[in-house]
Amino acid sequence: MITRTFRTVAGLPAPLRVLFLTTLLFRAGTMAYPFLAAHLLVHEGLSKAMAGTVLACFGVGALAADLAASVLLGRVSARALMLGGLVLNAAVLILFPFLHGLTAVVAFAVVWGFAYEIVTPAAYSATVAAAGPEERKVAFSCYRLAINLGMAAGPVVGGLLFALDARLVFWANAGCTLAAAGYLAARSGGAAAAPPPRRNVRKQGAVRRTPYERARFWTIFGLSLPVQLAYSLPSVFVSTYVIVGLGLPGYWAGVVFAVNAVGIVLFEVPLNVLMARTGHLPTLLLGYGLAGAGFLLMALSGSGPSLVLATLVWTAGEIVVFPGLLSYVSDLSGAASADRDLSLYSTGVNIAFILAPHLALLLSRPGAPGIPWAVAGGALCVAWLLLTVARTSPLTWHKEEPSCTDAI
Repeated sequence: MITRTFRTVAGLPAPLRVLFLTTLLFRAGTMAYPFLAAHLLVHEGLSKAMAGTVLACFGVGALAADLAASVLLGRVSARALMLGGLVLNAAVLILFPFLHGLTAVVAFAVVWGFAYEIVTPAAYSATVAAAGPEERKVAFSCYRLAINLGMAAGPVVGGLLFALDARLVFWANAGCTLAAAGYLAARSGGAAAAPPPRRNVRKQGAVRRTPYERARFWTIFGLSLPVQLAYSLPSVFVSTYVIVGLGLPGYWAGVVFAVNAVGIVLFEVPLNVLMARTGHLPTLLLGYGLAGAGFLLMALSGSGPSLVLATLVWTAGEIVVFPGLLSYVSDLSGAASADRDLSLYSTGVNIAFILAPHLALLLSRPGAPGIPWAVAGGALCVAWLLLTVARTSPLTWHKEEPSCTDAI
């Protein structure tokens, strides 16, 4: 599997290989944010409420980036937007350890969130520009591989640096981010450099959506929210569920994370290569079905081995559903609206990331710690049923468009 994954990445078009390595460098440096709350509590002396406010402001900046991305991508190339976000991100990280006082920290958190998140819709735009519709599942799965590989390494290094000096975490993060910007800038044929801003396309075709296009996008946007919320749960709730809810040794939480990470690295790219020509609807039905089953199994788990089994199932769903969603959203309205659709899709990701911790803690009960998993699994099963309804709905299925015969 590793050999096949390596060959797939190596066989990507040059722009996508540049995007892969840029993303890997950038995400490998993502070590400051996981330790932001600890830094604010220990070194800045902020209360838990104030630290939570700072984290929320980071999310506000990220949401603003997603909403602004389609407008910005209409004026500058994706490569330029990525470079701007990376450089601004590094500047914030370099200065952050010197900040004191809630006002300054909050202001920089908003800018940091904006700079961090603006890279994502720009990378989506670069992927769409460099890959045709039939190659996008594979292209998006390779992009996700770069993210997961980087995110697996960054927090580990960050933990070691934080033990030495909290400031080193921010500066090491800035160094990796500048390395990503330098690499992207040096490769003038990079992932996002290929297409110029599509001003003419937007003037001609993206001024107003047809009712059919609006229905298709907002249908899949709504149906993607259960997926985003469900997959935000593991990072914020697994350790609490395993240790506090089930009373298991803490290492089982680490096993869950390891199984998920290894499964993605080994199988996501090869599986999406095999499913490259599978239609959008079968892909999403399979992904939603596996995800729903996996999270319901998490709710029923009472032992370490059962947690591993459930994790294998929802990891399989993650491997299928996220490249499938990105591929479908990018195809919804063609080149005229791809940037806008993917930017709006990213807002759903950030909304889920902000809401998931609060919902998980609200739903969890001492006698029923698995309720958040059950709710997530049930919501995914409902979404699976709605997908089958949307497939034949006259509102979201346009019979006169034969090019969309495998769409929802």
